Amino acid sequence: MISLDTVLNAYIDANIILALGAVIWAATQWIIRRTSLKRAHGAQLNLLYGVLGIVGVAPFAALALWPQAQSLNFNLSDMVVAEYLSGRFAMAPTTFEGLLTTRDTLIHEITTLSTQAGRIIAAIMIAGIALATLRTFINLTGVRRIISQSYLWRQSGKVQIRLTDTSSIPFSTRGLRKHYVVIPSEMLATPADLRIALAHEFQHLRQGDLNWEGVLELLRPLFVFNPAMRYWKGQVERQRELACDQGVMQRKQLNAQDYANCLLRVCTNAMNRQGYATIPAVALVQAKGRRNASFLRHRVLQMIEGDSGPTHRWLVPTLLIPLTFAVTLSAVAIQRSGDWSQDRLMLSTIVNLERLNQRNGVN
Repeated sequence: MISLDTVLNAYIDANIILALGAVIWAATQWIIRRTSLKRAHGAQLNLLYGVLGIVGVAPFAALALWPQAQSLNFNLSDMVVAEYLSGRFAMAPTTFEGLLTTRDTLIHEITTLSTQAGRIIAAIMIAGIALATLRTFINLTGVRRIISQSYLWRQSGKVQIRLTDTSSIPFSTRGLRKHYVVIPSEMLATPADLRIALAHEFQHLRQGDLNWEGVLELLRPLFVFNPAMRYWKGQVERQRELACDQGVMQRKQLNAQDYANCLLRVCTNAMNRQGYATIPAVALVQAKGRRNASFLRHRVLQMIEGDSGPTHRWLVPTLLIPLTFAVTLSAVAIQRSGDWSQDRLMLSTIVNLERLNQRNGVN
C-alpha cells in the first residue's frame, strides 16, 4: 500500500515541476516575442500544448530516469551539499542540514498531524482543494444546465449546434462523447455575426481547445495553491484565442473590421446581461474584467495588423526537443536523494561534531 508520505511527496514534486515548466515556457515566450515568430500564434499554441503535455509526463519520466541520474550524481540537493562542502558558501552545519531536511520535516508533520503547524497546513490544503473542487463542479453544472435548456438547431456527427436564451455569448464545450456549440438565439437576427461566431467556435474544435480546457479545469482544484497553474491557464486562454482569430481570418477570408465589430457587439450584450458560460467552456469573448478588456483590444489590433506570413510548421518540432530535455532534466534534478552519498555522510559527521562541540561548550 502506498504511504501518505509518498503521495504527498509526489504531489509536491508535481507542483514544483508545474512551476519550473512555467519558468521555462516564460523564457521561451520572451525569446519568441523578439523574433519574427511572435505572430505565428497557431504554431505557438501547438508548442504550448506540447510543453504542457511534457510537464504532465515529466514526473513519470523522472522516475524512469532516476536510477541513471543517481549514478551520475544528478540531483539538486546533492549538488548543493557538494558546493557547501567545497566552501562555496558559509553557513552553520546544523542550519544547513535543517534547510535540507525542511521538506521531510514538513511532510512528516502534515501526515502525522504531530504539530500545530502541521495540522493547520493540512486543514488549509484539504479545505482549499475541496472548495476549488466544489467551485469547478458548480461551474460544470451551470454549463450543463445551459446546454440542457437549449434547443438543438443543427447536428453533424458528434457536434451539435444549439440555440440558447440563457447565454449572451457564443461558446463551445464538450461532454464525454459529444461536442456542443451554443449560440444565443438572438444571433439568428444578425447572419454576419452568426457566421463569425460559428466559424470561431468550429476553429476551436479543430485546434483541440475543448480537450485541453477540460483537462486544465479538472486539474486546477489540485493545484489551487500554485500560482503556476493560473499562469498556464492564462497562457492557454491567450494563445488559443489569438490562434483561433488568426485561423478564422485565414480560412474564411473575413473582413477584420466585421470580425472586430462582432466581438465588440457580443461583449456589449454580455455586459448588459448576466449568466454566460465561462468554465469549462471556450467562449467567443470574455466580457468582464479589466484584463479581459485589455486582451480584447490586443485581439483587435492583431486582426488589423494582418496575416502572420508563413505558418512556421518547423517551430514546434524544432523547439519542442530542447524544451523536452529542459523540463525532463528539471524533473529529474528535484528528485529526493535515494541514499546516503559520501558527501552526505561527511555533512552528517560535521553536524555531529558541531553538536558535540556545543555540548562540550555548555558543560
